[in-house]
Amino acid sequence: MENKILPRQLCALTLCAFTVPAVGLLPRAGWLWAGIAAAMAAGLLAAGAVLCRKKGGSLVELAAQSGCGRWCLRLLLIWNLLALGTAARYLCEVYPGSGAFPLVGALLLLLAAYAAGKGVSAVVRAGAICFFFFVALYALLFGFSLPQMRAAWVKPVLRPAWTLLPAALAPAGALALTGHCRERGRISGWLPGGMGLAVLAALVTAGCVSPEVAGAEPFAFYTMSKSISLFGAMERFEALVSAALTAGGFCLLALVCLVNAEIAKTLRQGAGKAVPAANFLLGGAAIFLGSGIPAAVMAVGTAIFWGALPLAIPLLAKRKKH
Repeated sequence: MENKILPRQLCALTLCAFTVPAVGLLPRAGWLWAGIAAAMAAGLLAAGAVLCRKKGGSLVELAAQSGCGRWCLRLLLIWNLLALGTAARYLCEVYPGSGAFPLVGALLLLLAAYAAGKGVSAVVRAGAICFFFFVALYALLFGFSLPQMRAAWVKPVLRPAWTLLPAALAPAGALALTGHCRERGRISGWLPGGMGLAVLAALVTAGCVSPEVAGAEPFAFYTMSKSISLFGAMERFEALVSAALTAGGFCLLALVCLVNAEIAKTLRQGAGKAVPAANFLLGGAAIFLGSGIPAAVMAVGTAIFWGALPLAIPLLAKRKKH
């Protein structure tokens, strides 16, 4: 029973994980495309959650029913290990100019792998704490940045930065953890808040620094936080933004590590004990390998493994027998 969780706890963890693409990446695409990406991801995840509930199993349990599904799980596991390294590499950039590579990403990956090794309940408790931290922090940042927006800069960017948009699918791993929920409930309750966060983060970023600067900066929301003033005096909120992305990064990495554990235990009995070490060592190796992979390849892979696959598996699976 120690790994049984409530649906709202899984929602909180998933929303915390979503803050990384919503605040870190999507503002570079503009508020229009950030909203479209978040809405499409929300629709896909909501549909996947409904299908999993109707079929009576989590994403991993439904995939394990057939040989084809088990091969899909193997491919997803490989992709997740690569994604762990890519995400950890990106998280090194949330402290610009600090020379944090690869220390920050490696430490976050180590912490996430260790926490996931303690079970789903341990991770969702940490996610619940982060959730309240995010609510207070982003309310503060948005509250002081909204009045400083320029109306002329709040215009939609019509050309999509398509390599950034699949990042909105990052929380799809929650569909693999529904089997741990000890009561029936919606795990997609976080989606409206996630969509609002993505649009608002992109909107204030463009409105405060201009759409051109937002699209050119590697970490546009961080750049925006430098321009926030409090009662007419410039304040340094960059450290708070970096802290928020660090906490969100832990939630995202831990979520992927939990999915890997679910897959490993399903494919081979007893393999779960080796997963924390594999998550850290193989994911850590991918921190360095990820630099050589084109952004277009990562975008297409993300769309396939965190988008199409989580929808196709429950759609094609048979109803689970109890």
